[in-house]
Amino acid sequence: MSREDRVTAGAPLVSVVIPVYNRAHLIERAIGSVLAQTYRNFEIVVVDDGSTDDLAGILSRTAPAQLRRVTHPRNRGAAAARNTGVSAAAGEYVAFLDSDDIWYPQKLAAQVAAMRDQPPDVAGTVCAYDCVKTGQPPRCIVPNWTPRTFARSQLLGCTCGPGTTLLCRRAVFAEIGHYDEELRRLEDWDWLLRLAENGYRLLGSSDVLAWVEVGTGSSRRDIDAALRRIHGRHAAIIAREGAASRRCFAATLHLEAAAAALAERAYGAAAIDMMRSLVMYPMRGADFYRHLARRIGWACGFRGARPGQSSAATSSR
Repeated sequence: MSREDRVTAGAPLVSVVIPVYNRAHLIERAIGSVLAQTYRNFEIVVVDDGSTDDLAGILSRTAPAQLRRVTHPRNRGAAAARNTGVSAAAGEYVAFLDSDDIWYPQKLAAQVAAMRDQPPDVAGTVCAYDCVKTGQPPRCIVPNWTPRTFARSQLLGCTCGPGTTLLCRRAVFAEIGHYDEELRRLEDWDWLLRLAENGYRLLGSSDVLAWVEVGTGSSRRDIDAALRRIHGRHAAIIAREGAASRRCFAATLHLEAAAAALAERAYGAAAIDMMRSLVMYPMRGADFYRHLARRIGWACGFRGARPGQSSAATSSR
C-alpha cells in the first residue's frame, strides 16, 4: 500500500460539486485546484448548467477518472446546479467550488480534520478566502463568528462565500432542504438562515484556503425579488427572537438593497436604503463603517477611496 493510500484509507469521501455555465475557459483551473489537494479521497461532480460553449469537449479531453458530469438541458441557475450536484453526490461531505474560483492545496484536508469528532449539530465548516475583484487589490475575508454566535451572525448577511468555502455533511440537505431555485441571487444566505433556524451551526476558520473571484453581480431586479422572498420566509421566525434580532435582519435587507442600487448607480435609492439600515441597526463595529465608506467612495468614482485589504467580513457583498 502506498503512503497516499495509507493516509486516505478510511477517510470520509468528499463530493466536490462544481456548477458551471459557459466557463469552458476556466473549468480546467478549478478542477486542477481540486486535483492538487493533499486530501485525496474525493469525487468531482461537474454540473453543466446548460452551457453553450465547448465545456463538454474540454471535459472529454481532460477529465480525471474521479470526475462525473451531470448536464441540465437548459440553464437553470446556480441554486439548481448546486442542488443537482448534491443529489448526485455519494460522499459523506459535500464541498462546493464555483467554476471561476480555486482552492489552495490544504483546503479539504484542513476542513475534514476540523469536522472530526464534531457533534451532529455542527453541519460543516467554512474557511477564510482571498476575495478578488477586477481593478481592486485582493481582500482577505474571514468568517466573523464562533459556533456559539453563528445563528446571530447570519442576521448580518452572508459573509463567508459558501459557494466556494463550504464543506457540509450531505445528510443536512435532506433535513433542511436544498437551495431555493426561485432565488436568482442570495440563495446561499437564505440557506444559511434556514440552517440556523433548524438548530445547526457552522465552524468558521481563519485559515485562508480559497481564492474567490467576484463577478459583476446580478441585476437590481433579481436582488430586490430575492430580498422580498427572503423577508417573507424568515421575518416572522426571526421576530420571535426579539426586537433586536428583528431590527438587525431588517437592516441587512435594506443594506443589500442599497448595495444593489449603488451598483446600478441609483444613488438616491441607495442613500435611502442605507440610511434606513443604519437607523434600524447602528450597532456595528468600526471595521464595518470603514469598509462601508471605502465602498461608497469607490462606487461613486472617488478612486482614492479604493477598498484596501481587510480581514473584516461585512454584510455588504
